Amino acid sequence: MRVNVIIDNADYGRFADLQICYTDNDVNRKVPLSFLGYERVFDFTTDFTSVKFDFFLISAIVYGVDNLLSRAVYSNDGWTRDIEVEFPVNNIDIWIGKEHKLKQILDFLTGDNWLVCFRQNTQDTLYYPRPLSRRRKNPPAYVIDSIKSVSLFSGGLDSLIGVIDELEKLRDNERILLVSHFDSKSPGPNGDQNKLLTHLINKYPNKIYWVQSKLALSRKDTGGNKVTIENNYRSRSLFFIGLGCYLSPIDELIIPENGTISINYPLTPSRVSSLSTRTTHPYVLKNTQELLTELGLSTRIHNPYTFKTKGEMFLECSNFEFLQNIFQDSVSCGKRGRRQYHFDNPSEIHNCGRCMPCIYRRAALNKAGLDNENHYGNFITKVASIGNNDLPALFSYLKKNISLEKMKRDLLVNGNIDLRNLTEYAEMVLRSKQEVLQLFRDKGNRFVKTELSLR
Repeated sequence: MRVNVIIDNADYGRFADLQICYTDNDVNRKVPLSFLGYERVFDFTTDFTSVKFDFFLISAIVYGVDNLLSRAVYSNDGWTRDIEVEFPVNNIDIWIGKEHKLKQILDFLTGDNWLVCFRQNTQDTLYYPRPLSRRRKNPPAYVIDSIKSVSLFSGGLDSLIGVIDELEKLRDNERILLVSHFDSKSPGPNGDQNKLLTHLINKYPNKIYWVQSKLALSRKDTGGNKVTIENNYRSRSLFFIGLGCYLSPIDELIIPENGTISINYPLTPSRVSSLSTRTTHPYVLKNTQELLTELGLSTRIHNPYTFKTKGEMFLECSNFEFLQNIFQDSVSCGKRGRRQYHFDNPSEIHNCGRCMPCIYRRAALNKAGLDNENHYGNFITKVASIGNNDLPALFSYLKKNISLEKMKRDLLVNGNIDLRNLTEYAEMVLRSKQEVLQLFRDKGNRFVKTELSLR
């Protein structure tokens, strides 16, 4: 599927008019991709010409294109799509020759076949005129030199732990910049981010700057016709990184994510591609770092928790007492907002209790003695039969006696792991497996324990 990108000048108070264009059954369609409330970003930076801005814009377009093309409609095999995009950039001379590296990242990240190239953007594009009026009378004032740390802040448990760890390092008059994003069509993370931010500001006053971006693909084309979208959001992490690089005034960008989720070891061989997300996989981060370096950018992407399980991250938090008091306002669920996954616990609106992120979270909290199944339902620990959901794959994985050498081979096959760190990754995944087994050992009913041969 060939996709074209049109950028028209902005109206006052709105970001430039981005439209993703494609042909569907011989009908030309244009779908808006909108930055909403861009004034928060504009308050922090007015740069619309640099390579950093180019990368930010590319990452936003990737997010929109990935979201636009439903796999049910446009895939070759039920999953893989052929996607051709020409990205508009301001610094064409710098981007020429980087096509293959960007393709490597996108192919692995989304599981598709991307064909990418670049075109020179018009130099007079008006991306965001300063609003003539605004609700906030006093825009925030930033002391850029005080920023000593920059971290992505999603509203999840891992990002919360990462931010607390960074805040505990800061000296007087030093600040952290938190960079957040949410899709306005899926607003749940916005509430999570705001709740957690309130806790953090109360605990660490005058230590935090926060810049949040809202990006969303319209559910209708410019003709008013409904668009069937793809809901996996695999490319979200690239936009998050693009936004972080764009805003960061220092060289290091922290991406807090436990190593288990980053590796995302597939529970069964059938999950290697379609059911194994790779949003912060080491291969993605490594190649993105190489792309940034080739572009001449000094930004260093850093995940301090690459070799930590979620349980280890939680227990080793620099202010564990504070974390215990607020962690319930974070959300880790991979099926957030999809009510069909909450029928075993109808009163719970945040955690489905069934997806692997929920299970790893429960295992981590169980390790710390803080698991409360009232937040997750009894599904995974009190079932009477395996059924036809995700449990067969999970139980199959947990019952396997996987040696360290077998795990190392699996990781190489499933995800291009750096040989120098292979043993550490394999050991981490096996420790995470034990955390989940301990959850079932402590909370499982007789059927579950018998099925998993647990005592």
